[in-house]
Amino acid sequence: MSAQSDYPVVTSAFGIALLINVTIADGPLSAYKIISRTVHRIFDWLFVGALIIGSIALDVDQSTRTTLFGVAIALVVIALSTNYTKKVFRRS
Repeated sequence: MSAQSDYPVVTSAFGIALLINVTIADGPLSAYKIISRTVHRIFDWLFVGALIIGSIALDVDQSTRTTLFGVAIALVVIALSTNYTKKVFRRS
């Protein structure tokens, strides 16, 4: 979407920030386990707020505004359906 936008820096910056959040969280598929799942959950909701505020407050074109709001809605669905607790495996 960044390539088609009049303001590619905005969507790229939000996308890179989300990728960094996913990469450094303590999850089964993360590359670096730097932050805990609790902090990751807080960052998810901060990103939702930043995306919604960005879609309203930033002076961008309508397609960029819609993209930011759409990603915020998608992240809300993901955050609400994610179990942020760490699984404990027991030996049988």
